[in-house]
Amino acid sequence: MGTCQSQKQNKNFANQINQINLATQFPRLTDQIHFFDQISLEQLNQPDLSAFLSKHINKNRIVNEGKTWIVVNEVKCILNTKSIVLIRNFIPETDAAMQLIYLLKQLISVSMRVQELQVDFNEYAVELFHYFQAQLVQVSIEVLLAVNTLMKKQEHWWNDNYFSWRKNYIQSMFKIKQPDVEKVEIIHPFFEYIALLKECAKQFCNQLKSPDLIAIDIKAQQEVLEQFYNQLRTGFLQNQSTQVDSINWEHHLASKQLEQRLQTYTLFIKKKNSIS
Repeated sequence: MGTCQSQKQNKNFANQINQINLATQFPRLTDQIHFFDQISLEQLNQPDLSAFLSKHINKNRIVNEGKTWIVVNEVKCILNTKSIVLIRNFIPETDAAMQLIYLLKQLISVSMRVQELQVDFNEYAVELFHYFQAQLVQVSIEVLLAVNTLMKKQEHWWNDNYFSWRKNYIQSMFKIKQPDVEKVEIIHPFFEYIALLKECAKQFCNQLKSPDLIAIDIKAQQEVLEQFYNQLRTGFLQNQSTQVDSINWEHHLASKQLEQRLQTYTLFIKKKNSIS
């Protein structure tokens, strides 16, 4: 009877979690992150974890209210603590968990560089960066949940299609392609998705230029250079032509002066001979 009562309590708890507002139950954002760290996915009772996390991030205005880095740094601190445990026991699951933590730290490092550049973003870039931050927050929580799943050797809740829709949407927004990455066991979907987010961050660092815009800029630069050199060449030829005209005029003047001198000298000779 005790077992039945326990199962009933767990079921009620699952229903309660499914309906609660985390912001109401956990006013501090750090408390919400620790809730995700401690809860089991079975108790969340959510068929689509990605949609649940996305709604949570949007509903609580985590990105819009500038709380992105609070979440990211809190997740990073929790994962640093878990790394101490993981490093003591190397099996395929713990190795995958360590790789996930390392990948997330790489993404956070690149994203922090983008954060420093956002003061120069235009309106379109700001909108893209907000979406990028939402994905950064979500994937940070997903990495935390995945690490816990691996540590507990539970069934993987992600698969090859878990990030599929989000990847396609990001590629269309940022006009980039999925970078080629090596096949990684267990965490390959995470590996691909984080690699894509890193490409987005690099694009921000490159002043948010898509490959098409870069090609246009290069073409524009070439046209400017061609115009510059054409003007330089034209100016040189004009100067050269002016120099030639000047030389011809000086030569003509000198010839004329010489001719006048010869005429004067001829008259002088004739006059002298007539006197003699």
